[in-house]
Amino acid sequence: MGYYVNGNGQLRIKKENLAAAYDALMALQDAPPKAKRGGSSGGGEAPRFWYSWMPEDLRTLPDTKAVFAELGFEVSDDENGDLLISCYDNKTGQEDVFFAAAAPFIEDDEYEWTGEDGAFWLWKFEDGKMYVRHGYRGYGEGEEVSVADLHAQQVAMVERIDAMFAKK
Repeated sequence: MGYYVNGNGQLRIKKENLAAAYDALMALQDAPPKAKRGGSSGGGEAPRFWYSWMPEDLRTLPDTKAVFAELGFEVSDDENGDLLISCYDNKTGQEDVFFAAAAPFIEDDEYEWTGEDGAFWLWKFEDGKMYVRHGYRGYGEGEEVSVADLHAQQVAMVERIDAMFAKK
């Protein structure tokens, strides 16, 4: 599951760049078969491969908006016709490949991910390139917590509040 950390909550591909972004996305169809980790089938014939959670033939997706929708993102158009890509709530597949292909057409911005296992990372789009930064979390020293201590803190807080109202 991912979520945005930027101010407006959406990645943007300007209307005038949608066709070029689509061409870059469709070029992924010709990637080496084993680079597509979504699955394969052969049935006695030459095996066929596809990207995770995507159709075997990407060309069945009619435009850039449909590609990102198929990946599991919420997509919409703004009043200028720009494509806005937001919220992701799907199983992680190979969306990074598609965003890297479209990076030259994505406006500079950031997208932060939080994984099911507590991992987190940031995609940064800058000057037509995509960068990935992995997050690290640190904690201070541990301290013992007891029910008695927690109760005492709560009682003290309520007594402070009662004292404030008693003065009025």
